[in-house]
Amino acid sequence: MFKKIAISSILIGSLTYAMGSADININDNTLQVGVEYNLNNSYNLSQNSNYLFTANYLRSENNAVGNTQTLTSVGVKIVNPYVDDYGFSLGLGVKGLVADNSEKTFVAAPLGIFASYMINDRFHIDGEIDYAPKVLSFSDGDSYKEWNAKVNYKVIDNGYVYVGGRSIKTSYTDGYEFSYDKTLFFGFKVNY
Repeated sequence: MFKKIAISSILIGSLTYAMGSADININDNTLQVGVEYNLNNSYNLSQNSNYLFTANYLRSENNAVGNTQTLTSVGVKIVNPYVDDYGFSLGLGVKGLVADNSEKTFVAAPLGIFASYMINDRFHIDGEIDYAPKVLSFSDGDSYKEWNAKVNYKVIDNGYVYVGGRSIKTSYTDGYEFSYDKTLFFGFKVNY
């Protein structure tokens, strides 16, 4: 496990310079690595919204099932900036994801809703809900449901530590359901 964390930390450190922000989070059975890039930095898209490119990789080792599961996704978020120094930020997004649980193929394009509330200059709360009904699920997939919420604390000018909870579930056309993660996690995020 330590080897995986060390390699992921080095990878995130390298990608942070190129991508804009990167984060890593873990719990007993799950490792997630993600990057975001603000497209407004490269393209003159809008002064009223932030357009973000996202990429995430989640690896879960389920001892009850006895195998390793992965989720890989890329997507786009459109998020409004804070209206003042502290307050709400809301956004919408879509992503394409591939789930592999060593038994079935799952491909989906879930829609997402994002929210963030800045409590003060050190603390903020983030939440996200992603959902893909049958019409946005492909291959063996029937539906995709994900939610997560986390509390962030700013430890340095461009870095946060956080703790949160999440649930990720895939449903298949034959009635089979699989839960990738339904636990607490902790991690850190670095903005460049």
